Amino acid sequence: MPQAPWAASAVEARAVASLLPYAGNARTHSDEQVAQIAASILEFGFVAPVLVDERGEVIAGHGRLLAAQSLGLATVPTIVRAGLTEAQKAAYRLADNRIALNAGWDEALLATEVAKLQEMGGIDLALTGFGAEEIDRLLAGLEAVATEPGNGAVASPTVATGNPPDEGVGEGEAAEDPADAEAVAPRAAVTRLGDLWMLGEHRLLCGDSTDAASVARVMETERAALLFTSPPYGNQRAYTTGGVSDWDALMQGVFRHLGAALRPDGQVLVNLGLIHRDGEWQPYWQGWLDWMRAQGWRRFALYAWDQGPGLPGDWNGRLAPAFELVFHFNREARPPNKIVPCKWAGTPNKGSGLRAADGEVKAYTHIGLPVQDMRIPDSVLRITRHKARGIETEHPAVFPVALPEFLMRAYAEEGEVVFEPFAGSGTTILAGQRTGRRVCAIELAPAYVDLAIARWRMLHPDLPVTLADDGRDYDAVAAARAGDAVQAGEAAHAA
Repeated sequence: MPQAPWAASAVEARAVASLLPYAGNARTHSDEQVAQIAASILEFGFVAPVLVDERGEVIAGHGRLLAAQSLGLATVPTIVRAGLTEAQKAAYRLADNRIALNAGWDEALLATEVAKLQEMGGIDLALTGFGAEEIDRLLAGLEAVATEPGNGAVASPTVATGNPPDEGVGEGEAAEDPADAEAVAPRAAVTRLGDLWMLGEHRLLCGDSTDAASVARVMETERAALLFTSPPYGNQRAYTTGGVSDWDALMQGVFRHLGAALRPDGQVLVNLGLIHRDGEWQPYWQGWLDWMRAQGWRRFALYAWDQGPGLPGDWNGRLAPAFELVFHFNREARPPNKIVPCKWAGTPNKGSGLRAADGEVKAYTHIGLPVQDMRIPDSVLRITRHKARGIETEHPAVFPVALPEFLMRAYAEEGEVVFEPFAGSGTTILAGQRTGRRVCAIELAPAYVDLAIARWRMLHPDLPVTLADDGRDYDAVAAARAGDAVQAGEAAHAA
């Protein structure tokens, strides 16, 4: 049998900065597609190396290279194909992209595969590259399926204050919150591990929140009145750092440092969502809850975050999920602030009685006194999650700014510090700015730090973003590091 010629080398890791994109590449890659490729790399690994020539110029894989840059990867797997003429390389670049487009789909089998993925769970259908409308059509009238709704993209500020929704907002809708709007982050990561950024009065460290030195660095002499965070839900999602293989180890690694971050009366509020696998919801948090209790943290309260009407779709026999949970820990109780307006404020209280635990009815002592103006919040947090994608094109699990804003107003005073060990796209920082609380945050992924900074600059263009170490602003750092990357690439090419 005839054998195809093989002139490629073995797979080898090469520095991203050393690779040279082909200047005449006719294939375009939108930001959305690059984000899809990045998500695929995180979920499945870098299974298709970048094909380069002997000079390091890309023959095939420009989209994968852009995705690697967006993730802040230092190296990518490559295969060198030596010996091709310039004409052969040009022809292959076109063929590599065009021939794949000439294939078709057996839509019956395709719909079966999509439905199978939906039934299995644990995989975001967006990783397939098919949009919601395409999936909707394939599933013959079923609405778009989401495997895990996670945190929504936009919430109504009116809900967060306990007021009724704005007039003109329909049932199941949420008023647009500008703080939840999508920002454009740099394609190539500016931030590097170890960078400590000052966003106005807030501190954002690109580092590891399981590392005691990182926690000490971001906190300095500060101690937080409140920790609010929304960590990864088990090992459900893939992030730029590659997902979570041991969730208990991650959580224990982070929360063992709370003594260095919180005041003795500090409150710990952690948002987690359900995970369904094999036809059951998974209590993945149980080991961590037991560990927290062993460390002296009281399982003080459990709150339901009511996200509003659930997403349309087929949920494998379950009702549409419309809530997540907020776990509340402390060592000392702190009275929550009264931040919700009372509907009957000023109205005199009428006579009534209160039944004690032993069944005895005792006289109500507030007869004739006016109803107070404000009350403490309910244990159900009615903060609507918007149903649009919003910032989730850049980060897979963004919660509305209104959620941390609400909890900050409840459990911290103006000027007090809030600690956020899983900063993600910077939502908690935005909430801190809106409420007058100072946030000290840590995020491991440089690309997400850049996204957090992009969101901050979009909303607060007049407030500086500077490196704590030398005072340089973000643009100056970006320009300097872009120049360093160019020089490194030229040096590698010359070598």
